[in-house]
Amino acid sequence: MNENELPDKYDEFFRAVFKSKDGEAQNPFDYQRRLAMEALMASLVNVPTGAGKTNAILGAWIWRRLKNAESAGRRLIYCLPMRTLVEQTRDVAKAAVANIEGEWPRLKDRFQVHVLMGGDVSKEWDTEPERESILIGTQDMLLSRALNRGYAISRFRWPVQFGLLNNDCLWVMDEIQLMSDGLATTAQLAAFREQFNTFGSTQSIWMSATLDRNWLKQVDLTEQVERLSILELSDEDRAAEMLAKRLGAIKLLRQASLGCRMPKGLAEFAKGKHSVGTQTLIVVNTVNRAREIYDEIKKAYGIFEGKARKGSASSIEQTFESTPQIELIHSRFRAAERNRWRQLFNEQIDESSAGRIIVATQVVEAGVDISSRLLVTDLAPLSSLVQRFGRCNRSGEFDSAEIYWVDRPLMEKRSNLAQKEALDEDELSEIALPYDWQELKRAQEKLDDLQSASPNALAEVEYEEPYNPAHVLRQRDVVDLFDTTPDLSGYDLDVSRFIRAGDERDVSVAWRELKGSAPDKSEPRPVRDEICSVPIYEIKGFIKGKAAWTWDALDGKWREVTSNELRPGMILLLDSKDGGYDEQRGWDAKSKKAVSVERSEKGKANEAYDDDPLTFQPKEFLRYSQTLTAHSRETRQAAELLIENLRLPEIDEFRDELLRAAHHHDWGKAHRIFQATLHDAPKDADLESLALEPLLAKSMSNRRHARPKFRHELASALALLQTGASDLTVYLAACHHGKVRLSIRALPGEVKPEAKDARYARGIWDSDKLPEADLGNGVRTSEVSLDLEPMLLGRNEQGEPSWLERMLALRDRLGIFRLAYLECLIRAADVRASQNPQEILSEMAVEEKTQ
Repeated sequence: MNENELPDKYDEFFRAVFKSKDGEAQNPFDYQRRLAMEALMASLVNVPTGAGKTNAILGAWIWRRLKNAESAGRRLIYCLPMRTLVEQTRDVAKAAVANIEGEWPRLKDRFQVHVLMGGDVSKEWDTEPERESILIGTQDMLLSRALNRGYAISRFRWPVQFGLLNNDCLWVMDEIQLMSDGLATTAQLAAFREQFNTFGSTQSIWMSATLDRNWLKQVDLTEQVERLSILELSDEDRAAEMLAKRLGAIKLLRQASLGCRMPKGLAEFAKGKHSVGTQTLIVVNTVNRAREIYDEIKKAYGIFEGKARKGSASSIEQTFESTPQIELIHSRFRAAERNRWRQLFNEQIDESSAGRIIVATQVVEAGVDISSRLLVTDLAPLSSLVQRFGRCNRSGEFDSAEIYWVDRPLMEKRSNLAQKEALDEDELSEIALPYDWQELKRAQEKLDDLQSASPNALAEVEYEEPYNPAHVLRQRDVVDLFDTTPDLSGYDLDVSRFIRAGDERDVSVAWRELKGSAPDKSEPRPVRDEICSVPIYEIKGFIKGKAAWTWDALDGKWREVTSNELRPGMILLLDSKDGGYDEQRGWDAKSKKAVSVERSEKGKANEAYDDDPLTFQPKEFLRYSQTLTAHSRETRQAAELLIENLRLPEIDEFRDELLRAAHHHDWGKAHRIFQATLHDAPKDADLESLALEPLLAKSMSNRRHARPKFRHELASALALLQTGASDLTVYLAACHHGKVRLSIRALPGEVKPEAKDARYARGIWDSDKLPEADLGNGVRTSEVSLDLEPMLLGRNEQGEPSWLERMLALRDRLGIFRLAYLECLIRAADVRASQNPQEILSEMAVEEKTQ
């Protein structure tokens, strides 16, 4: 194949992109080919588990971007309900990109793969809006960002990712039957992108083996749902050898014995049914039940935690040889421990070994390429059971396999319900958790009539699972979320109800060696490997009598939180000595032993409201000094290049305003308060008497301003407003750090002017002067006396609108998605100019850059 030319036929391309490590290639299935080649991509993909949906999406999107870029957004956003699915999808995507680069070297670095799953991603993907990126994440991480309240990232980056995830993108929701209330949010966001308009192509695709289009009939998408095209297996697909074998795989289906209701009984049942040299999979509905069954299975095989085993050395060795590998898998593990699961899933079991028993929750329910000869599962909604059944004899590799379902999943504390013939409503509701008992009842009625769980047999079953989300995102909600200003108590609008159902809301927890004291403000934020998701209702009880810490951006320090202050998406630091985690069992509030601190990389510094990380370069980045002239000129150049590379005709309408904002974004740094800091002038010096030349934009000084909460971008915006710039230009200059946006108000801790009733906000005082400044490329500004009157509500005597009125009108005129996208462009230009300066002053910085 010519390395410079892409093939004309999709089959040839598909074989090259998805070939295995040993070079084995496979033609696409007919439905995979249709997804890539038809003029419009289908919005609904309804194909059985194991039929290659991930390859279908990746192949179709990459092909379209290469052959007709306008037919698919430049960001593929792959939204998954569970963390385990994210890592597996990432591996498939990275392998595909590597194959592309190997086959066609000219495409090297064209496509990037990023993971959004708690903690910061590996690269700053949000500073490269023109790059073609595959963004893979859980619904928590992706939907929170799409709602402008990104979990586990700095609040000052929320608007950037909000803009990028709602413009020029293809959203793919996989395994939608597991998304709970988040599914309704994806439907509503799809409708709002159409209503508010966006830049570039935007489309949503929903996928499942048990897809029901009625699930998408939410308030604002209802009319469009019937028109959404659906993609299903064709007769050609079903006749393909690989699919035919999977669809007809023998999976005998039976009800488990009544003893399996209890953890001990299920453990004994599994031990009795397990076959050497094979894998047994037990899937249960709750983490606590999984832990109890895991413990009971280990006991059944004579494995006791922390206790010496009795008997001779030879007998102990013989016992271990006959003991299968026993693993526990659920969603409450750190990434460091989850990483070994991928190896576990890929390991072939030696037929001469004792085999393996895996106890898991819903994390293996979908998308995980794992197969077993024996599957025991708790009763669950039928759509979930279909996914679980797909983890048994997945490829038809066994002549026969068995599935047993447990009608009444219990934990030890409710053993009294095991033998009880009839249960009341409260008891039924409790044992059904996290599902609704009516869902389980409908599923059991279907199972009673089934003897086979092969995909062909399940295709004949009619699904009747109504979807009634408790919370549906409305237009007013998403518009209100555009404003990222916290209230005076530091809290934000809660989006968790739009992402998951009530009991599924989590915080992210990391353990550090704090030795009983508060974390120092320099303690870096957690990275992905050390983060564990924990339900809020469980962490509340755990931290009573212990300390939990979260970063307070307003005060610039770690702040202790109480159980009543917890909210979804919050990142907490716990003291490792307080326990709460076991490497084999995951999150465990009962564990008292010290937690091992797991960090494969050092976390980045937290950002406070006072910080300007691109002005005062931290040690891990290039440190340099640069004039305001050079940085202003280089930021405009970065914006020009960015607009050129985007090739979005719709952006041309706003080009002049974008470039003016980029050129003037740091005008406010000419303020003497800011220059005194950059020049490292004594804090008690008379600023008027200092010779602060040249005007700097960057400095190796790294200290606080004489006026707390000082924001140079507000000075830039006010000066632009007073010199006739458009409201869009003013907004873009103001928002380029994500700290001054729709509203202006003073913050706690500011220094007040001496004059009585003088206006002040964000460190700017009424009548402050900006001196003359050279911004490069022949642009010179005159002295400006800053006027804070726009911060007042209502119009002034001349009838001019307030800041808030101007910005709300701008928001409504452009639409929240397009305005946020323009915001991300100005910020990307500033970041690029800051990280790659061309003209700098400091010789030391040049040396550091060389090193």
